[in-house]
Amino acid sequence: MRLTGSTIVLTGATSGIGRATALELAAAGPRRLMVHGPQPAAEVADLVSELSAVAGPDGDVVYLRADYGVLGEVAELAAAVRAAYPDGVDLLINNAARPGPPSRQLTADGHEATLQTNYLAPVALTTLLLDVVGAGRAGRIVNVASATHYSATLALDDLELAGPGYSPASAYARSKLALVTWTCRLAGRRPRPTVDVVSVHPGVIATGLLHAMFSVGGDSPEHAAGNLLAVAQRDDDNGTYYDERRPATPNSIALDSVAQELLEEFTQRMLAPVLPAATG
Repeated sequence: MRLTGSTIVLTGATSGIGRATALELAAAGPRRLMVHGPQPAAEVADLVSELSAVAGPDGDVVYLRADYGVLGEVAELAAAVRAAYPDGVDLLINNAARPGPPSRQLTADGHEATLQTNYLAPVALTTLLLDVVGAGRAGRIVNVASATHYSATLALDDLELAGPGYSPASAYARSKLALVTWTCRLAGRRPRPTVDVVSVHPGVIATGLLHAMFSVGGDSPEHAAGNLLAVAQRDDDNGTYYDERRPATPNSIALDSVAQELLEEFTQRMLAPVLPAATG
């Protein structure tokens, strides 16, 4: 995919991997770049100004706020994207994520917080934008995953970890396995032949998220941004899971059609308040 002159939506763009990716995208010469974060616009004005300066006079940069802990705000974000770009979005990068909290927490919607932010919210946003991504041309959906998904299972009778044995790492890994599994299913039912849907582990990156769960360092956010841009510019790779820039085989659960269908049924129930009844 050619980034120059394109319309791009990037979530989770105000810190870490997202911020570094936003700067790389702005430098690639998009016609329109919409970046998202949970902060009020006044708190990220410096970032938006920096992105606008990097993008130059031919690049329009817009910031939209939405709290992924509130599904209604995710639906409002989708509506704002649709209103701003009625002629379509070329590239959607679902990067927004959070670490698992020290103890199990519920959102205002009643879902386990990590699962909602890292899985339910990006699925809701993507579903609500399916008919505008790649409208009339090639499109691309890139879901930012994690190699931790290999350590997880999808216990669909307790996907929200209400039973014993909660840990921040397990909550995070399970949310990313759910995202990779859903990505594989969506790729199998791609919105249109010109839209590719992929997921990518961006690397072990030194971010606040990594330190919060594992107290370890890693590569720079710029390293991850380079990986995401490399994957974003690929073509004809629908359904691929990337380990950084290399195609790889995901957790076998993600490729299991029964697991995909059961996860989809769960997801549709959880997102029913914000998704049209006909989606799925």
